[in-house]
Amino acid sequence: MQYQPAYQQPQQQYINPGQIDTSFNSGLDAISRCQSVFIKQRPDYLESLGFCEKKNVYYVYQSDTMGNKPDFKHQAPIFKCKEESSCWQRNCLPGACRAFDLKVKQYDQKQDTNTVFRLSREFKCTFLCLARPVMEVQLQNGGKIGFICYPFMCCDKGVEIRDENNTLLYSVKGSCCQWPFLVQLPCEACQRARFDILDSQGQKVSELWKESAGFCNALCNVDATNFRLMFPGQSTSRQKALLLAAALFIDFNYFEESPQDQNQNSM
Repeated sequence: MQYQPAYQQPQQQYINPGQIDTSFNSGLDAISRCQSVFIKQRPDYLESLGFCEKKNVYYVYQSDTMGNKPDFKHQAPIFKCKEESSCWQRNCLPGACRAFDLKVKQYDQKQDTNTVFRLSREFKCTFLCLARPVMEVQLQNGGKIGFICYPFMCCDKGVEIRDENNTLLYSVKGSCCQWPFLVQLPCEACQRARFDILDSQGQKVSELWKESAGFCNALCNVDATNFRLMFPGQSTSRQKALLLAAALFIDFNYFEESPQDQNQNSM
């Protein structure tokens, strides 16, 4: 079943991922040709049995203009995102606090390719408006693309996206009165949450959707989060990279649980 969000962008031509030229230098060319992407986290079934928290791995697929789920059997990802973090932080700290590096690489099933860009966040002991987490997004050569900031919000959930000069580009906001933030139920509708993408003037330009990982995965408490990300029209490759980083940042902040968190929720 394919879902149509309340906000719909003008229909744009869909480019088959098999037509993407992979002979680029920076790697950002791959995402520059995407109107939307589907982000799929690799599920780890050992975590649901109470074993230690593993490093998160995400696959980024080119999607249609509405970000609907692609055919995973016949379509290869364009990026693979792998977390690098310490074991004690993954298992003892909540996802919103722990430090990590997330390397985004051009996907190649046969070999480990070069990193296109990387996301880096330091540990923050956050309390209300104090010590808010910030994630830096930079190219492999060290050049900064921008920052993802986690501002203090009383009711809404979301992040701010800023460029390398700390200028606000987008805000991503979602209401806290959505099922995934209230209860943990396995039905697919109860796992879905919408985040509005706003420009620097506060105008809505697109949407990010947290999607269901499936009834069985949710019933077994498997850590697997999927996102549908529709890029705003005329957004650059760097802005798209920042929006992709923001989606992953949102997953760590709101949907990532350490084993201790899961034990507390089950009590």
